[in-house]
Amino acid sequence: MVAMFRRMFGLTVAAGLLAALAGGCSNENKVATANPRTGGLWALKVTSSAFGDGEAIPRKYAADGGNLSPALKWNSGPSGTKEFVVIVQDANSSGDRPATQWLVYGIPANVTSLPEGSAGGFKEGKNHKGQVGYAGPELKGGEEHKYFFQVLALDRPLTAEAGADPQELAKMYDGWILAKGQLIGTYKQP
Repeated sequence: MVAMFRRMFGLTVAAGLLAALAGGCSNENKVATANPRTGGLWALKVTSSAFGDGEAIPRKYAADGGNLSPALKWNSGPSGTKEFVVIVQDANSSGDRPATQWLVYGIPANVTSLPEGSAGGFKEGKNHKGQVGYAGPELKGGEEHKYFFQVLALDRPLTAEAGADPQELAKMYDGWILAKGQLIGTYKQP
């Protein structure tokens, strides 16, 4: 009887662990997520001198302000990091996926920041407007949106040319992500 209980309990625990791992993997594959993430795959800490995590994005970084990209900084990636990718997304956008505001890639592993108003000379992809470069928050109607400033550490360099489509680039680095980090900012049109 005890052996049968142990076997059933062991199978239940194993099934629970597998379900938790599978559930965790599906959440880890999402780029923009409002859940706080630290450690493991979420080991990168992303900061900005322009605003803190969960704080309002100043107007000069919005389309109706100066439309400058904010300065971003992150810690070194794990061993084996070859390249960083920066993705900024509007989590409240309509459609089946968050709107891409900015996409920067080809950032070498020894670079851990981008200056204000610049991609630092690295490759930029298309934003949700179909243009290459930064597209600051642009809202109508007074609704507040959340913007996810994400950094991905990749275990190999991307070969994509400048002007890549965000979905196509995501297909290229699928399975290459060693670590992620994010900074969340909010914006509400004044």
